[in-house]
Amino acid sequence: MSYNIINNKYIEIVVMAKKQLTFDEKQVTLDDWMIERLRDKLGKAAANANRTGKPILLYRNIIEENEGAAEEEVATVSEKNAIVQVFTYGGFIPPTFQQQHVFRLDEFPLWVMKRGRNLLLQCLENLE
Repeated sequence: MSYNIINNKYIEIVVMAKKQLTFDEKQVTLDDWMIERLRDKLGKAAANANRTGKPILLYRNIIEENEGAAEEEVATVSEKNAIVQVFTYGGFIPPTFQQQHVFRLDEFPLWVMKRGRNLLLQCLENLE
């Protein structure tokens, strides 16, 4: 009798592990779909930026804000690249660029996903 109970618990654990694995596979599939969707939209946005000669905003995030001065991260898509810039401005601080990252359009969605799904969703929303 105790053998069956142990055996039943073992079976339950295996079944739960398979359900969790299935969930993770679905999550990976959803992430891959979101990455591909962003790649497609970036291609269309790059074509539009090329046609108009103006970059298209992907996202803006204020990193730090203090007494009228701010440090902000801005991502845009140009004709061939996605560009992420961190700059400071306001108050007694002259506007200056602190960082600049340039990505190929196929690299950017993976980088964004590593930073967080919410940031990827923000990019998709701004490209709609």
